Amino acid sequence: MKAAIIGAGPAGLTCALKLIESGFNVDVYESSAAAGGMTKSFDLWGQRVDVGPHRFFSMDEKINSFWREQVGEDYVMVDRLTRIYYNKKFFLYPVKAMNALKNLGFIEAMSCVLSYIKACFAKKGSEKTFEEWVSHKFGYKLYSVFFKTYSERLWGISCKNLDADFARQRIKGLDLFEVIKSAIFPQKSVKHKTLVEQFAYPKMGAGVPYDNIVKKIASKGGGNKI
Repeated sequence: MKAAIIGAGPAGLTCALKLIESGFNVDVYESSAAAGGMTKSFDLWGQRVDVGPHRFFSMDEKINSFWREQVGEDYVMVDRLTRIYYNKKFFLYPVKAMNALKNLGFIEAMSCVLSYIKACFAKKGSEKTFEEWVSHKFGYKLYSVFFKTYSERLWGISCKNLDADFARQRIKGLDLFEVIKSAIFPQKSVKHKTLVEQFAYPKMGAGVPYDNIVKKIASKGGGNKI
């Protein structure tokens, strides 16, 4: 049987490799000059550069194992440092209780918690937009503090016009109780993928596993129409 894969991003390349290993004759079509999609790495000014910041982490050991097969031993575990800049202060993420309380102040911190509690018991209306989905899940106060400005700057679209799927895809499964629990009991909490403090990173860039998959596809007789 023959299959055509459109797009040489992580999903397309993984699908192509698995189909070839199952006996399919596969062609991969990609319009850009390199594979990897938004996770590709390329040479620029004498150094290796990623398209964007990509951290690999999964709770599924099957996915972890597949990723390690493509990278081999050429990766390191990196301590994650993510901070949110709000009101001229840096907030650590994953959340650290004392850091958040100090930066927000007791009154605003309690306002966020009360807004969250209110959202938990409020009747849910439409959840078609990013603003509706996040404010219903976290409370309007927390949405306006941490989600609204960042998302609008990133996407260039008002959260009232941004589809709720953008929120569902990125923060599904995360709730404020989990964040607070992780902040107070960091060693006892089960980590959601947005709360992990370490991630695996290939030494030669985030695009390494996808470059290697392209080579495997070619070695197994697959066609690359890049």
